[in-house]
Amino acid sequence: RKTQSAGTEAVSRDQAATMPEEEVAAQEQYKKEGNQFFAAGDYVRAVAAYNKAIKADPENGVLYSNRAAAFIHLQKEVKAIKDADQAIKLKPDWAKGYFRKGGALFALRKWDEAIDVLKKALEIEPKSKEISTMLREATRKRSAENGEKKRENKQTGFKFGDQGSSSTDTAQTHIPAPSAANPSPGSISENVMEQFVKQSLSSAITQFSAQGELKSIVYVQPSVQGEAMQMIGIEAGFDSPEANNQCFDFLRNYLAEHKSLACVVLAEKRNIAFPQVWKGKATSKWKWKESEQGIFMQLETKAGDSGSSERKIWFIPTGSAGGKPQEPVEIDTDVMAIMPPLFR
Repeated sequence: RKTQSAGTEAVSRDQAATMPEEEVAAQEQYKKEGNQFFAAGDYVRAVAAYNKAIKADPENGVLYSNRAAAFIHLQKEVKAIKDADQAIKLKPDWAKGYFRKGGALFALRKWDEAIDVLKKALEIEPKSKEISTMLREATRKRSAENGEKKRENKQTGFKFGDQGSSSTDTAQTHIPAPSAANPSPGSISENVMEQFVKQSLSSAITQFSAQGELKSIVYVQPSVQGEAMQMIGIEAGFDSPEANNQCFDFLRNYLAEHKSLACVVLAEKRNIAFPQVWKGKATSKWKWKESEQGIFMQLETKAGDSGSSERKIWFIPTGSAGGKPQEPVEIDTDVMAIMPPLFR
């Protein structure tokens, strides 16, 4: 889910010239190690190296900027903002400090604040493509979100609750139908389930194609045949373990109270801070690169009288954030599910 530039900066010669020789050597070595770890995607060790470099040279704004970039990749945006503010304090005429802060605010979806900071960065470095690109994207996302908020019911806390019904079936993306050859009484039939899955995916892909993003959402198959499926917004449902647990409890109760037959949970990989199920998995379980973006799609069905239920999960690669959705790939539900079982 991060758009921050991967680049880190070198320490200036002027700064190094004011330091004792042994401190210069230590700081340069730690900075070099941090940059190497950063380039390799090992952001935890990058932060550790930058910590040592900053201890050796605490007045160096570049080092705070570099550590801020690593913090953003670790989804520690508050720490990134603190470091970016320090970089700005030490180097107020340097665009990169503002850019780092804008990137952290962008990751937090604080569009107004991100836009203000990125505009300041662009004033300092008007020819920067990375700054102008992030500013343009933040502006677009703010406009899209403001437009969607007008259509949402105003709620406090998490955006859990009905968002209405949908009969959209315009996208032509194909997904293999889950198997349900012998549905038991009280469960969803094979044909109805296949249509429900296709309709859910079509609605989600239509939103993704139109807005360049998909906010985490759940589609619910009602208990009465012929009724339109329901949509539940869970935008904050993957922000933390606590948020995920709260979302799970809400959905489980909702499905039970409404006697729902099935649901589909959809969430973009870049919006999942927890659980990051793809982390540390063998290629037999997760074959994509860390940078690969896409959409997780988890199907849950209610158990019938036979006690059997259906749980499946797919990953729909998009390449980069906002890219074109590709063919869904079924992955191992036991280790890749983004929600625990939702039907009791």
